Amino acid sequence: MPEFYPFAPRESQLEEYREDARRSFSRIGWACFAMMLVMQGGAALLMLGCQLLAMRGSRFMIAFIQSEWFQWVITDAANYGLGLPVLLLILRPMPLPPAPPRRRVTAKQFGALALISYAVVYLTNLIGLGINAAISALRGQQAGEPLQDMVTGTNPWIIFLFGVLLAPVLEEWIFRKLILRRLAPWGEPVAIFGSAFLFGLFHGNFGQFFYAFAVGAVFAYVALRTGGIRYTVALHFLVNLLGMTVAQAVEDSLVLSAIYGYLILAITIAGCVILWRHRKRIHLREGTSPIPAQEKRGLFLGNSGMIAMMVLSGIPVSYTHLRAHETVL
Repeated sequence: MPEFYPFAPRESQLEEYREDARRSFSRIGWACFAMMLVMQGGAALLMLGCQLLAMRGSRFMIAFIQSEWFQWVITDAANYGLGLPVLLLILRPMPLPPAPPRRRVTAKQFGALALISYAVVYLTNLIGLGINAAISALRGQQAGEPLQDMVTGTNPWIIFLFGVLLAPVLEEWIFRKLILRRLAPWGEPVAIFGSAFLFGLFHGNFGQFFYAFAVGAVFAYVALRTGGIRYTVALHFLVNLLGMTVAQAVEDSLVLSAIYGYLILAITIAGCVILWRHRKRIHLREGTSPIPAQEKRGLFLGNSGMIAMMVLSGIPVSYTHLRAHETVL
């Protein structure tokens, strides 16, 4: 960022700040674009390589492809073994600002944050499901939920390993450390919005975008206030545990499913009440940039890197709906 002057900058100086912000936001957008492109292409190539080995008679590869591990291992290998190094390489010229001062959270505060996090996930998930249902209805298709479709019938230990243990650690490191801290000098509002928006796009479908964006904003706020990701990793773990492992464990029992449903309702109500009671204590700092606050979100979205990322993120969504339409036909 250019040096900040305490007096109001001239228009030429303000334009310099805007251009610097646009370059920084665009680099982050291109980094995420490249990561997602490599993830998608890498997953396809890894699958192709496995299939070629299976065609050549590899018994291990045949068994691997037919196992429940195949999709999860390939996805994570492409995401974090191929895509993540590309993200790190492109972000390398942008120094990582120092973390805010560390602040401890009491058990009571952490419990409140956990309730708020899951309430936000549950309520915003309804938006995603509603949009998916509307699109499916317009196309004459049966609505589906991508995450639920992926975990249904899958070995619960596989879900726990990849979805509950690995995902929170790696996703928090990427979005609440590597990206959030690079956006923070431009002000907390755009940093929270930007990291949450990219987190939503990372999931690659409408069904998960809205709740990923919303809970990503909660996690970003917690990371800024606590000076790290240790609490957000724990919150992410609990959200995924309740929404994936526990949900799957009770799905075959009518009684347990009913108890689980009432539990989710109670958690959602409690989280909403806590959030409402503490809403006036939520304050976001604009940082040292003299760019007017109302301009920053437009600068974040209106650059080549972010536009490319949004276009690329829309491809899996369109492909999913096209495949569903072909299945119906």
